[in-house]
Amino acid sequence: MFHSSMNRLPRGCRTVGGAKARAMERCRRTFMSRFASFGYDPFLPSGLQLIQSAWERLPEDLKDRTVCLTSPFGEPCCLRADLTLAAVAYLGAHHAPQERPLRLCYAERVYRTSPPPESDLESTQIGAELLGWDGEGADGEVLFLLLDFLQSLAIDATVVLGDTNLLKRAFQGVSADRAQSLTAALQQGNLADYAALVRGLPSPAADLAELPFLRGGPEVLRRGAELFGNEALATLRGLADTLKDLGMGDRIRFDLSLVRELDYYSGPLFDVYGGPSGRALGGGGRYDSLLADFGILGQALGFGLDLERVALAADEGEDRPERALAWAANLPPSEALAKALAYAERGLDLELSWLTSGEESLHLARLKGFSLWVDLRLGVFLDTGTGERTVPTGGER
Repeated sequence: MFHSSMNRLPRGCRTVGGAKARAMERCRRTFMSRFASFGYDPFLPSGLQLIQSAWERLPEDLKDRTVCLTSPFGEPCCLRADLTLAAVAYLGAHHAPQERPLRLCYAERVYRTSPPPESDLESTQIGAELLGWDGEGADGEVLFLLLDFLQSLAIDATVVLGDTNLLKRAFQGVSADRAQSLTAALQQGNLADYAALVRGLPSPAADLAELPFLRGGPEVLRRGAELFGNEALATLRGLADTLKDLGMGDRIRFDLSLVRELDYYSGPLFDVYGGPSGRALGGGGRYDSLLADFGILGQALGFGLDLERVALAADEGEDRPERALAWAANLPPSEALAKALAYAERGLDLELSWLTSGEESLHLARLKGFSLWVDLRLGVFLDTGTGERTVPTGGER
C-alpha cells in the first residue's frame, strides 16, 4: 500500500495510465503516422518558453491562464501554453524563406489554467501546423487530413467553420472598444450582452443582431452573402466545396459568429466536435498575422485537439483490441520470448507472465482484465470470460 503523500499531485494535474493511456497512445500513433505520410515532420518543442519571447505574442485569452515561473538560471519563463507559438518561433529560427512551407505535427503537453469551474492545469494536445505557404489549397489539405484521421478512428466528427475576416467586415464602422466587447460576448456565448451592445450602437444594425444565429448548413452561407456580400463568404464557400468534393460535405457546419481573438487569427476558423461528451475536441484556424510578428511573410494554418477527448470518442466507435496474458509455462526465457514474439508478429497484443503456477497466472489475467490467456508451452488459448479453450492453427494467430 502506497502512502497517500506518494500519490499526491499538484492541483489540476493528473497521471494517466492503464486502458485510457493505451487508447491515447493508439490515437497518437495513428495521428502522427497519418500526417507524416503527407510530409508533416514530428515537432518536439521545449516545455519552457522565455516570457520576453512569448508574452506579447500569446493570445489575450491565454495570458491570464499562463503558468509563469523562473528558471534555475534566473530567467523569467512560462510553461508552454501554446504550441503554435513554439512552431512559428522554430520556423523563424531554423528555416530560410526558400525552405518554406514547413509542415509540423506534434503530440505534446500544454499547461494553462482552465476557466471556472474546471481546474485542469495540463493536457496533451495533438496537432499540426502548415507554415509559410502562399496560394490556395492548404486550408483544404489540413482539414481533409484532420477529418480523415478522425474517420480512421470511427469518430463521427463535425467541423464547424467560421471566418475572422467576415467578422471584421461585419464590425466595420464600430469603434475598436465596442468591437472588442462584441467579440468577447460572442466568445462567451453571452447573447443577452451581445444584443444589448448591438442596441447601444449609434445606428443599430439588423445584420449584427442576426449574426449569432447564423449557424447550420449551406443555407447559412446564402443568408450570410445576403447580409455581408458574396466576397465575404468566398473563402468559406471554397473550403466547403473542396471537402464536399472529397466526400466530406456531411461533416461540415457553419457558424458565422465563430470568433477568437481578432488580432491573432486572420481567416477561416474551425471547431471540431465528436464523441459522446458534446464538448469540442479542439479547433484551429489561419493566423497569418502571427507570422508577420516574427517578420515572416506568408500564410499559416494549424489546429490542436485534446488527445484524451479524442481517445474517449474513439473508444465509443471502435472495438478495443484483443489483449492476452501469455504464460511462460516455466519454459527457458529464450524459448518463451521466441514463442511470444511469433504471436506478437501475427498481430496479438500480449504481456508475458513469468509466474510458476498456471492457475495463478490465469487468475492474474482475469484480475487485470485480459480477454485471453495463453499457455506458451502448449499453444493453448483460453477465453478468460467464457473459459473456452482453443488451439489455433498456424494461420489464425
